Amino acid sequence: MLYRLLKDLDPDSYCLISTQTPDVPEGQSYSRKLPGKYFQISTESELGRGHRFGLSVAREGINVTYGAFMRARQIARIVREEKCEAVLSCSSGVDLLDVPSGFFASRMAGVPFYIYLFDTYSHMWLNPQTRFLGRLLEPAILKRATGIIVTNESVRELLSDRYGVESVVIHNPCDLSDYEAELPEQTDEGGVKVVYTGAVYEAHYGALRNLIVAIESLGRPDVNLHLYTAFPQDVLSEKGIRGPVVFHGHQPIFAIPSIQRRADVLFLPLAFDSPYPELVRVSSPSKVGEFLAARRPVLVHAPRDSFISKYFREHDCGLVVDEADPQLLAQALVRLLTEAGLAQRLIANAWKRAVADFSLQAAEDKFARVMKLERGARA
Repeated sequence: MLYRLLKDLDPDSYCLISTQTPDVPEGQSYSRKLPGKYFQISTESELGRGHRFGLSVAREGINVTYGAFMRARQIARIVREEKCEAVLSCSSGVDLLDVPSGFFASRMAGVPFYIYLFDTYSHMWLNPQTRFLGRLLEPAILKRATGIIVTNESVRELLSDRYGVESVVIHNPCDLSDYEAELPEQTDEGGVKVVYTGAVYEAHYGALRNLIVAIESLGRPDVNLHLYTAFPQDVLSEKGIRGPVVFHGHQPIFAIPSIQRRADVLFLPLAFDSPYPELVRVSSPSKVGEFLAARRPVLVHAPRDSFISKYFREHDCGLVVDEADPQLLAQALVRLLTEAGLAQRLIANAWKRAVADFSLQAAEDKFARVMKLERGARA
């Protein structure tokens, strides 16, 4: 998402700070590399994590506070040396210290703080024992932020109701030009391809298992689920993701549009039996805009109160099955494969939504306004 939002900006107008190295081998990255300055900060001085003797909660609290402070000192030094005028932190399930360390750094450097929530911050704390830390940090940080960006209307409403804060919705942007280019020639593999691209974990297992049962019930060996994911096949098989499934492994980001455009049906799942239902409810997968732009029928299988079920139903841009019933899923799949009028209507509506809500230009304009980049700010 950051690549798409920043790629057209002057490289001298921003810095990228992370604990991870930017030097990812060709073909293994999930994104192209931005031309701006990269800074890698150290985590060596942070406390280790431990769960012995029932002290995990106390240790985690100390670790978060101390770790965020140590990172913040490094970030603040970079902000001052590079003469940055703002700090933007992005929420991530990969590293929960990114948000508080960015907030503390902005205070140390005396610059405004912005936060980009790809999901709500507290929902990223998946461990029930330490989730309260996310709930403590979230309102304290959000109420002091100069600007808050969220990825969908469900999160905006949740934050408004829970904390009384206002936020700007920027749907995860999609470069529509990738979906308008002519498709390169490719040998027809045959069969019906139900395609899913992206990460596969607890938020997807149940919905994917339902689809597999649905496909098996059709009695059609030509129909298969095609998974394009970096997650190991043996791990997914242990979770019941096996049978009429073709595993393709990780694909470079520039190959994804063609893969999605060649699908017979694109499958957008969120589990009904996830251990974190609140996260499922407000989740807005980055692939939503891509699926809308691919001009292929989309089959949504997610809880009724989830953002994606509500969005696709409201705009009639995909066929929604919001019950954990493989039989209903099988019926919906058959409809998409046999009712040409239905598929074409959904595809036409999906493209309209891609342009209206997920175009890169609209996202860049909103992002620039929130960050006041039109005034030349350096972040």
